[in-house]
Amino acid sequence: MNRCIVLSMKNNVDVLINVFGKPHQTALSLLSLLQHSGHHVGLIHFQEEPATAEYERKGQEKLIRFLGDRLVHFMPKYWNGIDPTDEGRLRTDREYLLSMRYQHGWERSEARYALTIHNDIEVHGDVVGHLLEAIGDHSGAGEIGQCWWCPAGQNNLCDSTRYAEFTPSYPYLMKIYNKNFDPAKRRAYHLGLSQQFQDRPWPLPECRLNEWCALIDLEKVRPDTMPFGPGTPFGALIPSGALIGENRDRPVCLDTGVQWFRDMNHLGHRFVHHDIYRDIDHDRLGNVALDSPEMYIEKEMTALHRIKAEYPDFYRFLMS
Repeated sequence: MNRCIVLSMKNNVDVLINVFGKPHQTALSLLSLLQHSGHHVGLIHFQEEPATAEYERKGQEKLIRFLGDRLVHFMPKYWNGIDPTDEGRLRTDREYLLSMRYQHGWERSEARYALTIHNDIEVHGDVVGHLLEAIGDHSGAGEIGQCWWCPAGQNNLCDSTRYAEFTPSYPYLMKIYNKNFDPAKRRAYHLGLSQQFQDRPWPLPECRLNEWCALIDLEKVRPDTMPFGPGTPFGALIPSGALIGENRDRPVCLDTGVQWFRDMNHLGHRFVHHDIYRDIDHDRLGNVALDSPEMYIEKEMTALHRIKAEYPDFYRFLMS
């Protein structure tokens, strides 16, 4: 069935998407978002990494052209991958700061709210509308925490709705990271955490506003986030303090948004958990899929079939 994409002039929510490959999944993410929540959306700030998967054959050009003035395209000078962010360089190298995921749109958006999304989701409900209803006076709304990885979550000490209530000491945090946890979900944090966690263990290392679909009140948080304020950029990857490798010289980074979430909470911001999966599908396998050519190609072909069935106008444009 042919479904028209609703384009709105209301500019209360801008979309921030960081793109590394996955052209068909990227298109499906944005087309389905506009189909179901386009009446809330202003501009799409499309930050495309200057590198892609080695087996990637198609780029993003057709999607960029199809969305036209609705999309602001930006390619940073540097590609950081999953390397630790150089925190000192953030303050001295403007191009390096702009290479942080989502940063260009974060700074340039004129909307009050920003919706961060991954480029491997599919939207099937009005996720933006529901997030706008949920956010209230909070600084952000969405799925909070990767609780499935966290021993505090595994032991029912904390969950997404109670992240602000569980404030353990550092010794207790290390105790639960090394006892009564699921070995199949063990993270490197059991090896120890950096001084910031020893001084202030809360929020925990898996606490964050999960960036694959989150609504953020830019009016509230942008003044407290670099380059305007002291907080770490949303897309920065900060070393956790744990080291791995044969020589124990490879730092393990906190996930995207964890350090920003810590900084914002320490500055007095609070966030609310919302069940985004009533409106989106996301398998949380982004980096895993990039490491597996077979899985990557399978997911790209699945997305292409979905586009052909649901968005024939774009499919014809893509194939032309």
